Amino acid sequence: PPNLFSNTRSEALAGGKKKSDIEMYQALQSNTKGSTREDPLKILDPSSKKLVTVESQRIMAVLDDTICRIRVVTLLPELTKNVDKYMSIISDDIAAMLKEHYKLEVQYSKVFLLAEEEETVAHTGSAKRGGIDGEVELMSFEALSTHRSQLQQQIRHSTRSIIRLFTRNHSALKAILRQVEERPAAATSLISTSNNLRSIIMEKLLTTREEEEERSRYIQQIIQREAKASVEVKRLEILLTEASEEREADLNRRNVEIKKLKSDLAQLQKTSNETNKRIKSDAMKQEVTDTKTSEGKCERLNSTITQLRTQLSQAVAEHRQSEQILRSRKIKTESALETWIAKYDTDMGERQDEYEQIDSVYKVEKTQLEDLEEKFGVLEEEYNRIVEERRVNAELKAEEERRVRLLTKAAVVIQAHWRSYSTRKKLKQKKKGKKEKSTDATLR
Repeated sequence: PPNLFSNTRSEALAGGKKKSDIEMYQALQSNTKGSTREDPLKILDPSSKKLVTVESQRIMAVLDDTICRIRVVTLLPELTKNVDKYMSIISDDIAAMLKEHYKLEVQYSKVFLLAEEEETVAHTGSAKRGGIDGEVELMSFEALSTHRSQLQQQIRHSTRSIIRLFTRNHSALKAILRQVEERPAAATSLISTSNNLRSIIMEKLLTTREEEEERSRYIQQIIQREAKASVEVKRLEILLTEASEEREADLNRRNVEIKKLKSDLAQLQKTSNETNKRIKSDAMKQEVTDTKTSEGKCERLNSTITQLRTQLSQAVAEHRQSEQILRSRKIKTESALETWIAKYDTDMGERQDEYEQIDSVYKVEKTQLEDLEEKFGVLEEEYNRIVEERRVNAELKAEEERRVRLLTKAAVVIQAHWRSYSTRKKLKQKKKGKKEKSTDATLR
């Protein structure tokens, strides 16, 4: 209701200054925090916590949609400048619209600057200036104003189109509002004010007629309390005036003491000035004595300097003679060094040629050695094969000879046994024949 915040203004008077409706609402809300006892302002809160009527719900829906659009629109400067940075959370059509919107903003800023320049110049038929795309062209003030109006209309249409695209793409809208926070200070203040306005409208929509009447009666009681409090304040102001007068009397007493101290300080300064004069006179006498002493020292130092300069000139002459001798030695040494360097270069050149010849011979012999090693490898394999065959043949031949010797020995042994056996058999037969003849003879 209209009389709600008009009554709270009279309650919030402090030093003759009035607060706005939003500030008073915030003050009331802040006063309710931190109290351990029952909140006296709880009666000002609406009893219902949800909107019942369709009209009030529609009002809040429109207000919420407006705040959301304000948040999106205030992010457009950051989004248009850094489209590539946010490509991962917005769609391609939104990115294209943002780029087109950025181009329109750039064109509008250029036209705006040209219009300001035109206003500072006398109104002539035309003025030579930079074109929209950086080219030099002639454009009258009327044409510039018309183009500016067209760009304004295009920017409005582009902004509405971007808002529609974000409204259709809820995921991109949520991601942008969650990740992007770079806004101008004025935009942040506008959003904060809009949220505060939403809270106030929400409270008004939740408040019924009976609650409004009860709130008005309660505020009237608060005003009466405030009147009583103002009487108490006046009484305290009187006490404050008396205390101020006592303080002024105390200050006057202290001022007298300060004046006395200042007079004492002036006397001290006078005494210190006399002391300073006496010290300065003593210092001047000491300075005269020191000056005479320093002049004597300067004379002695000047004589010493003269002697040292004479010694320096003698040393310079001696050093120049020694320098000439050393220079002649240096020249001789350099000529000898050049001779030795030339000789060294000649010797090294000859040795380099000799080395190159030896290296070429070495490379040829190395190639031949590699060929011979390759051939020797083949011959070595053939030689090893032949040696192996000869060894095997020798072993076979030795085995054969051993077998022949064994067979020969066995044959000799067999033959010997056979001869002995034949001999014994013949002997037996001879003995048997003799016995038979003797038997026959006996029988005869």
